[in-house]
Amino acid sequence: MACLHHRRSAGRPPARRPALVAVVVLFMFAAATPAFSASAESVGSAAVATAAEPLAAAQAVLDARTRAVRGKDRGAFLATVDPQAPPVFKAAQGRQFDGLRSLPLASFALRASTDDTGDLGTGLAGRYGGARVFLPETRQVYRFEGYDDRDAVDHLWLTFVQRDGTWFVGGDDDLDAVGLETDRQLWDAGPVRLERTEHVIVLSHPEQVERAAALAAIAEEAAVAFAGQWSQPWSGRLPVILPGSVDELERLLESTVDLDKFVAFAGYGVEHDETGWAATAPRVYVQDARLSLYDRPGQVETLVHELVHFASAPMSGPFVPAWVHEGVADWVAVGRPTGERRPPGGDARLPRDFEMSTGPAAAVVRAYGESRSAVSLLAGRRGPDAPPAFFKRLGAVRVAPGSVDHIVDATLREAENLSLGELEAAWAARRP
Repeated sequence: MACLHHRRSAGRPPARRPALVAVVVLFMFAAATPAFSASAESVGSAAVATAAEPLAAAQAVLDARTRAVRGKDRGAFLATVDPQAPPVFKAAQGRQFDGLRSLPLASFALRASTDDTGDLGTGLAGRYGGARVFLPETRQVYRFEGYDDRDAVDHLWLTFVQRDGTWFVGGDDDLDAVGLETDRQLWDAGPVRLERTEHVIVLSHPEQVERAAALAAIAEEAAVAFAGQWSQPWSGRLPVILPGSVDELERLLESTVDLDKFVAFAGYGVEHDETGWAATAPRVYVQDARLSLYDRPGQVETLVHELVHFASAPMSGPFVPAWVHEGVADWVAVGRPTGERRPPGGDARLPRDFEMSTGPAAAVVRAYGESRSAVSLLAGRRGPDAPPAFFKRLGAVRVAPGSVDHIVDATLREAENLSLGELEAAWAARRP
């Protein structure tokens, strides 16, 4: 990917069912990190690194923070914070440590890199009293024990500042104005509560205990229902994030759309590997101001939809259009129909990506129905295993010449002996 942060989003506010949405957050990050032991390690002198080379010095500070998180040493973590930082930043760093220590971490590491960005600290010295500053990309790489089968990655834009020969973390928002915002997580606000079932873990604020327990039971029901409908391998474990408000969810997702209209989201990242595309650990986020208004079957259906996005994350690729993403998810959520007709209205063309999230609500509803009915047509031709198999085959195309439509057409011809034009014509003929 050419950019550091790339988003694809789509909304589903259907007329007959709760609104569903999948926001796939795509990031690049480095190789996996090994699991760690929770036993305390000596923080040593890395927090006061005096290396002449800024990248090495920054990494030494990050190594000290990593050891502090692993060793549950709050004092050592805060010792890496600029002593001249504003009190509000120091307090936020303390809450962040407390939140990290409440997570079920199987692995945790922090890595500084200038490979993609160089040093972005030029011109920032004035904000730190003329001190020497350095601003690389920092990647926070971790896994939830028992739930993640791959790494999750947060991108942090930490400013490192040198005071009397010692390097510290002085800030994390100096690049907000240019669109490089440090990723925010639920646990940055402090310790989170964990609600577990056989297949689900819900992370929430401590005051959300009752709703988190109810949501965990609903998500467990959805996971069991989904497992009986999904023919491809998946991790079998679902982490669910329950923010305390819509505003908090907007901060977590760095959303550019109005989340008041939506109910649930699936998010995952991307790292570069030998294929050019490897998904990071997915999560499901809940917009509970809306989701909690629906009856239990509606909430289960919503989460089954998001589970499709969650489970298909490792299979996804850059040539999977939104109508396939959302069509397959909605098709599974409503019970994998094989004879669904396309909804009334529209132009008898398969939806373009922008139509899944923009425009009047009725048009977005129709775009989801169109996508679902097109997937239903595939299922009717080749059976209920065909849509997930087609998704996987299309997602496996990671680097190829041509447009998305060209790759979809070529994959359909190979997998289904059907061109994209023929699929669209057969689907368009399925009038209401």
